[in-house]
Amino acid sequence: MCACGKEQAQEEDGFKYEAVFIGDSITANWIREDRGHPEFFNSHNFLGMGYSGKTTAYLKSLFQLSVIDKHPRQAVILAGTNDVAQNDGRYVPIEEIRDNIAWMAAAAAEKGIRVVLCSVTPSKGFSWSTSVSHPEKIIIELNKLIKALALEKGYGYADYHSALTDAEGGLPSSYSSDGTHPNKAAYTIMEDIILPILQELPVQDK
Repeated sequence: MCACGKEQAQEEDGFKYEAVFIGDSITANWIREDRGHPEFFNSHNFLGMGYSGKTTAYLKSLFQLSVIDKHPRQAVILAGTNDVAQNDGRYVPIEEIRDNIAWMAAAAAEKGIRVVLCSVTPSKGFSWSTSVSHPEKIIIELNKLIKALALEKGYGYADYHSALTDAEGGLPSSYSSDGTHPNKAAYTIMEDIILPILQELPVQDK
């Protein structure tokens, strides 16, 4: 299909983007030329809305503006790292993180937007928040809740964690320079995981 035909189909279907990706710096870096692959987004009509350092509570406050108002056909939610890192200055139970993600997913689904939830990528420690003990264990437990939510609600689920983690639950140096943020090689793996899901995810009931 030519570009003009694709744009016409999108207009007729009432959506502007094939998918909006919302998240923190992991999403923000993904669309940067020096750290990620902006061409992945441009070539597939995806939009990346990443907010460095922000928690799921903050993303909730911007979800209408950043996702729903962009009129995507699908929403990809990758969030939780900064909650685990206690960026808001407090411990956040994984159930609260899950509930924030659930709120965003429900808000999208209510508008007929197809939802894909993503596992939080692995990390054994945060350079900016060294007081958090064993975040790799917290992330594993959080991902169990996110996966269960996806299964319960019929959302898509992109398991980045299993593909990127090492034997100790961390993000190896081959995929990251700081043990938390994916590099271009890691983003390539993530793209191979998420793209088939976005291409094949069945339409959800409104």
